Amino acid sequence: MKKITLACMGTLLSAVCLLGAAACGGNGTNGNTDSGYVVNDATDLPHEDFGIAVKKGDADTLAAVNEVIDAWTKDGTMDKYLEYYQDVADATKEAVAPEGLKITWDLSGYTETLDMFTESTFPPFEFSDKDGYTVSDGSRDESVLAISGVDVAIACETAEKLHCKLVIHDVAFNAAISHLNSTEGKAIVAAGMSITDERKKEVDFSNIYHSSTLAIVCAKDAGYTTLKSLDGLKIGVQEGTSGDIIAAKAVGNSGYDVEIANDDDTVDSYNIKLSSPQSEVVSYQTYTAAFAALQAGKIDVIFMDKVPALLLVTNI
Repeated sequence: MKKITLACMGTLLSAVCLLGAAACGGNGTNGNTDSGYVVNDATDLPHEDFGIAVKKGDADTLAAVNEVIDAWTKDGTMDKYLEYYQDVADATKEAVAPEGLKITWDLSGYTETLDMFTESTFPPFEFSDKDGYTVSDGSRDESVLAISGVDVAIACETAEKLHCKLVIHDVAFNAAISHLNSTEGKAIVAAGMSITDERKKEVDFSNIYHSSTLAIVCAKDAGYTTLKSLDGLKIGVQEGTSGDIIAAKAVGNSGYDVEIANDDDTVDSYNIKLSSPQSEVVSYQTYTAAFAALQAGKIDVIFMDKVPALLLVTNI
């Protein structure tokens, strides 16, 4: 597969950034059925909206991020990135960038820094690539991999508008907001993060740049299509994600309350409770680790966002 990747050549990811990533769409059952696994929409849950997180009160960074998101959403550029990045992250395809799609940013001339916190196993929004390297916080070999993805593209364009270098930190997803708020200067979390009321207490969110369907990765003959259908199962999640939060509430004493707005301005409300004592949420640092557990029979399903789930199954 041809990889056109993020390879920010400099110890601070400050030189020319080359990008690659992916996205998938559609409804219902999808995935590489030859692998024995499928990705089914959780049809009893609403879509979730993704946003870029900034520190509370950082109006300049928030305005720059929103300028990028609004422009790319309005003119269709965001969809082009999503479609292109799908092919880059999909091991079965060869990526060709659409004519005019910006995939390089030269940030080497700037002295100020924009720090981006992400977790690199969530394609098409961020994923590792062998053609370059990333700088984290010294926790991994800087020569190993580069990070590519939709969120990286947004971050590069935002950094350019702010006249900043871009430093990408690959951290645990559930620690990203903590890293953001403990960093001096301009910083963002760009990690396919859904906008929630709880997170809004800690950060300010950008405008929405993607809406995600939560999905169930399972054996192709299992037939799980709702969160409720997972009662009695071992449910694999990535720690700190929406899948983790929702599944944990569903297994808890009170269950998970759902509100779905209808086109006629009415709201459907109901509670999903996984009441079987065998119901268990098993959290992992990455979805890659969760999938390895699924293949080994340690869990029954993975509960996660649909787009990365499709790529996880496709790239088996």
